[in-house]
Amino acid sequence: MNAPRGEKTFIYPVFLPMQGCAGKCIYCDQNKISGADADSLEASLAGAEEFLLRHRGLARQVAFYGGTFTALDQEYRETLLRQLLAASDSFASFRVSTHPAYIDSQILAWCKQWRISTIELGIQDFSDEVLSASKRGYTGAQALEAANLVRQHGFELGVQLMPGLPGWTEASLDYNQRMLERLRPDLLRLYPLIVIKGTPLAKLWQQGAYQPLTLDQAISQCADYHSLATPLGIHVIKLGLPSNLDPADVLAGPWHAAFGELVKAELLYRDLCARYPEGAAIILPAREYNLLKSHGGRCLKKLEARHNNCILEKGF
Repeated sequence: MNAPRGEKTFIYPVFLPMQGCAGKCIYCDQNKISGADADSLEASLAGAEEFLLRHRGLARQVAFYGGTFTALDQEYRETLLRQLLAASDSFASFRVSTHPAYIDSQILAWCKQWRISTIELGIQDFSDEVLSASKRGYTGAQALEAANLVRQHGFELGVQLMPGLPGWTEASLDYNQRMLERLRPDLLRLYPLIVIKGTPLAKLWQQGAYQPLTLDQAISQCADYHSLATPLGIHVIKLGLPSNLDPADVLAGPWHAAFGELVKAELLYRDLCARYPEGAAIILPAREYNLLKSHGGRCLKKLEARHNNCILEKGF
């Protein structure tokens, strides 16, 4: 069961790197992104079992990430879940990440039976041209249909989007925002595309056929998504790829270990610009001041440049 609104749900991640994936998207290497490999699965499942037992009576989920869960062989899926159900109670459930092409009424009925309550769809983009360029294997309409099916069957719906995919345009970005407003998922993850060593995308980048977003572009686009999502009740649960990604595996693109903090600082900067006239004294709580000042003070410098003689004071 899902936690009542306002109650924290504890989540334990189990990574299934590329398991169930019918093909390899041009940008993907889940082993490098997650830091996990197939050999660590047994240890992860043992840890998940201990997690479920330790937090009995509390809302909690074991989340399967990194693969296409609903495309896995059914017997294998049931083997994964069966050993965890033995450690579960009525407050425990499962979360899975999957591909929009592997969602239908039959698989959703199976998910209900096995106490899966949250389904995150790796939609990445709603533009047909962008999806085709990344070899995703579905159209925007099919992605929307899969998301609506998840919602209609009573699951908590998560959507993953990936700003900066090959072929993106300002028009496709605007279309994504309109589709997000139309769909209104419960959860949103934003993963700006980076170029990872050894992927087909890396070859395109090396040939000059792909230009990744700059860090500033990625921050701006994610802040735009966040500003759209929050008033609609969409909970933005992740900004950027995991901080444990080995920098040596990143060839290009807007990767930053504290990317989420950079987006939050941008959102605060925009809010301050909207609320304070140029030159006004701004007194900030210490937490907000430190957020603006962190990671090179990018937003603090922008605020000072925009407001000229604006006085920034750190409150208590």
